[in-house]
Amino acid sequence: MKAEFFLNQIRQEFPHLKWSKHVDSTNGWDHYVFILDDKVVFRIPKDKEYEDRLNGEIQLLSYLGKKVRVNIPVYKYVSKKKSLAGYPIVTGRVLKPSIFMRLTASEKEKIAKQISSFLSTLHTTPKSVIKKYDVEHINQEKEYKDLVRKTKKFLFPRLRKDEIEQINEYFKQLKAALGHKYSNALTHNDFSYEHILWDSTKKKIGVIDFSDRAFADPASDFFSLCEYGQKFLERVYALYTGKKDKHFLERSQLYFKRIPLSLMIHGLTDKNCTFEEGYVMFKKRFKIAKIS
Repeated sequence: MKAEFFLNQIRQEFPHLKWSKHVDSTNGWDHYVFILDDKVVFRIPKDKEYEDRLNGEIQLLSYLGKKVRVNIPVYKYVSKKKSLAGYPIVTGRVLKPSIFMRLTASEKEKIAKQISSFLSTLHTTPKSVIKKYDVEHINQEKEYKDLVRKTKKFLFPRLRKDEIEQINEYFKQLKAALGHKYSNALTHNDFSYEHILWDSTKKKIGVIDFSDRAFADPASDFFSLCEYGQKFLERVYALYTGKKDKHFLERSQLYFKRIPLSLMIHGLTDKNCTFEEGYVMFKKRFKIAKIS
């Protein structure tokens, strides 16, 4: 019923747009997504916060589309109230680590160059543009304090003593790393492999889902590259021409370990994922041994 309701909205807003089949995803965190005939993608915000930010995203992507050398969404269909919008599909498959590992050295190098170019351009976006297109500012120290508070409240009662000790040591490392000076920049802020596409025919990557874009630590856009291995992470960083600092890669790796803690908390508080999903990732990224 929900899917048909949204499809009818699309039909009413864009009567000249025809399709014979669709794929829908109503279980995303922030948006409902509909893919029409494998050609057009529509995104519909799930709440007022993301609906208010949609117009800024549309305008920012229009700006970035003229700057970056990778494929990104460029919205062509925008409803009158800007409550839903669609764009020609960004081609390619999600670049899962398992797919990446099977690529040739030449293909991996192409990807490294394209990602480094994309992040370099994104992170050097002028502050005037950031201000113009409604980009959220993130204070990492505030985020850190909030993470510590929620971890102690929601996670520590469920975890073993050795796991709690590992997390407390991690918090010490993260606090120290955030204490060093660095400059914020326009970031994708959700640059996980799920949002990186690889078109194996055109040998080109695409980047999707800019809904969480933020003025934040540019190192946060590097954490997902850890999934592809330390060598690849360091190669992208070597090619990267954005502003660097002595502790850049250290922070990116600490942000990488932060994700499972956030997922476990989300699993216990808003049900967008499960605690168990986050816990599996936690054991992997913190390398927790199983105790029988």
